[in-house]
Amino acid sequence: MFFSATSLVAQEDDQVAVQETPEVETPPAPKRYYVLSPRVSVTVPHPTKNTSFKKSFVGIYEASGGLNLYVYKGIFVGGTYKNGLLKITENKINDYNASLTINNIGVKLGGDVYVGEKNKVIFSAAVTAGQSTGRYTGLVAKDKSRILPTKYTCNYFEPEINLFFLIESNFGIGATLSYSVFDKTFDPYELALNDWTQFPKSITGSTQFYSFGFGFYYSLWKKKKGIKNKRVDNNG
Repeated sequence: MFFSATSLVAQEDDQVAVQETPEVETPPAPKRYYVLSPRVSVTVPHPTKNTSFKKSFVGIYEASGGLNLYVYKGIFVGGTYKNGLLKITENKINDYNASLTINNIGVKLGGDVYVGEKNKVIFSAAVTAGQSTGRYTGLVAKDKSRILPTKYTCNYFEPEINLFFLIESNFGIGATLSYSVFDKTFDPYELALNDWTQFPKSITGSTQFYSFGFGFYYSLWKKKKGIKNKRVDNNG
């Protein structure tokens, strides 16, 4: 009987010990800010707004790279370069194959904000403005003597948002969404596309498209926190 009572008491003590063991929660990661942040993204453009532009071109890819300089905490300024390709494919105009290559150079202003309790996700928003150069290849007119445009230059404006999931404090992968508006009117008659297909009455309009894809976040040179002055008491 003595040994049975002792065993019961020991089991009750073990159960109490197990119940009283507190759960250890992972503390949130510190919010860290860096001096420089190179960014890379790969997206696919989708023509929108202009009916004729949507009817003619399909987006193939966009690849961009840039470097941001942090001004204060998450606020940054930077520069960016983007190369993109759109094509006229068989499902757009039968027996026709032409392309539009776009190269953008711009200045960016934006900010990064930590979201979530663990500080493992960064929401980034920015606006870019700059100059765009477009180059057409493969355009053909039924009138062989007609000279078609091959290149243009215009201004562009591009808001974008990103969501980065941090793998390390200075490296993350996520999704990016942007909307590009070009100060360039797309006119299918100018490109002789009306020789090969019919267009609606409202044939001209601003060149615009949205892009969606993947982005990569990386940062260099962690900013040091300011050193607080300590008060020293001198006695005697």
